[in-house]
Amino acid sequence: MEFAELQALKAQYKPDEIKILFIADGIPVKDRYFYSKNSNMYKAVKEAFTRVFGDFKSDDEFLAFFKDIGAYFENLSKVPIKLLPPAEQRQARQEGVLPLAERLSEIHPRIIIISLKAIEKYAREAIKMANLTSVEHIAVTPFPVKSMTNVNNCINGIVSALKSVDWEI
Repeated sequence: MEFAELQALKAQYKPDEIKILFIADGIPVKDRYFYSKNSNMYKAVKEAFTRVFGDFKSDDEFLAFFKDIGAYFENLSKVPIKLLPPAEQRQARQEGVLPLAERLSEIHPRIIIISLKAIEKYAREAIKMANLTSVEHIAVTPFPVKSMTNVNNCINGIVSALKSVDWEI
């Protein structure tokens, strides 16, 4: 998926007020992406939201609810990171900190969920630079791949974060 296509897809689901911000690594290297409703992250997030807010009749209903409640995904990096060598991954992540901080300073989420432990230090640096005062809870979850333990820990981390604040629905 090209960057422009990704941005257009994300724009369809961007809420007016972002209350729950998921921070993911780089843009996808293939066509699997949260807002395409076909990724492991999508499945894990939908499962977590189902556990907290109840069943959804369809993927479209879930994404509408996701937007309505103020949830949104941002990427640390605007480049695909997954296939880069480790040193280049670190460099791309570091280069993403300031732009992410600038985007964060324009929103005021209540919850931030960092969706990959490897990006935690970069995401926290961006959060600190943005000087956010609205954040009530920050969670860090593993990316839901490679093992059911990671999948379950991701889902449980999101559930815990969602339950950390009171929602008026």
